Amino acid sequence: MPRTGKCPNYANCLLAYRNENIAIADGAPFVCPECKQPLAEEDDDGAHKPMDTSIMMIGGISLFVIIGAAIVFFVVRNSREQQPSRQANMPSFAPAAVATPQSVQGDLTPSSQTTPVADTPTPEPSAMPVATPIPAEAPAATASPSAPVEAGVQAQTPNLDLQDSQNQRVKSDVLKRIDLMPTISAEDKDKLYISVERARQMGKVLTIPFASGRTNLNDSDVGQLRTALAAPALQPLLKDPTCVFVILGFADLKGDEKTNLRISTDRAESVLKTLEHLGVLNVLHAVGMGGSTLFGDEHDAERNRVVEVWAVLP
Repeated sequence: MPRTGKCPNYANCLLAYRNENIAIADGAPFVCPECKQPLAEEDDDGAHKPMDTSIMMIGGISLFVIIGAAIVFFVVRNSREQQPSRQANMPSFAPAAVATPQSVQGDLTPSSQTTPVADTPTPEPSAMPVATPIPAEAPAATASPSAPVEAGVQAQTPNLDLQDSQNQRVKSDVLKRIDLMPTISAEDKDKLYISVERARQMGKVLTIPFASGRTNLNDSDVGQLRTALAAPALQPLLKDPTCVFVILGFADLKGDEKTNLRISTDRAESVLKTLEHLGVLNVLHAVGMGGSTLFGDEHDAERNRVVEVWAVLP
């Protein structure tokens, strides 16, 4: 009777892999005809029976799971060991954020001590605004009667600051005088009033003196006025088409009020025509201010016989 068995050589034998029953004739060697390995009989107690394929697959999967878990364990452990070292190398800003005044004062270095000095809000005397020369015009308007009279046309460095007390006073006087001007149309009066009222900058740029009783400029005055217009300080205003020049005529108080108003108006008109003749293209307005003590009292008459040209920037 032939013997039946199975080949246990699953790694190198196709018959074992297929789990096939192999019949061996009586008297023949009880080995696998393919790999020549001894066969396990079917009726064995199980010690020599081949391992079931499903059991081997489960075992292989379990082995892979164990190996994967071990790899994950070692990776996590290494990352935890490296994290403190990375944190130690990272810069910390906490001391600067929570530093107290006492600690800052104790830790200052010579280079850091210069920072508060640079940030101090008190300006240096040499760093004061350039506006300090502006009040220098005030003495010319408020000088005492004993001050000498400067002859000839004079050009002033424009002080266009409307916060200046003299500029505010003149602006107020001009607005009052515009309302009383009988020789100007209502439309032109409104334009002039709006220009002065809404001005963002306003200041005196020229002063032209007049002799007693005179209302016109002579050749010498015209030459001086031409020279004054060439002053560098006036060029930006002359080139600005939005700049309006208001020409204020003044008279002394020796005559009656009506005569003084006419004389002051004639003087302002004479300067306006001369400026047009000299090529000034800006809008020009002549305003007679009448008799005045703006530049001194009634005993200082010649200081009040002048025409002033004021720049008005809307």
